[in-house]
Amino acid sequence: MSAYDLQQIIKLWERDKLTAEQAIGQIILHLQTLSKRVSSLEKRAEQSRRLQDK
Repeated sequence: MSAYDLQQIIKLWERDKLTAEQAIGQIILHLQTLSKRVSSLEKRAEQSRRLQDK
């Protein structure tokens, strides 16, 4: 399942072209992507801190 970009989701929602379930699904896909990116950044930050402490 591919995710629309957030602006597309808003426009489709405003035009009644997405059901509530579809909009929620799209938002969950974006949340999943953001969660993965934050986790990756946190790991990099921790690795960087460890290298600086040496």
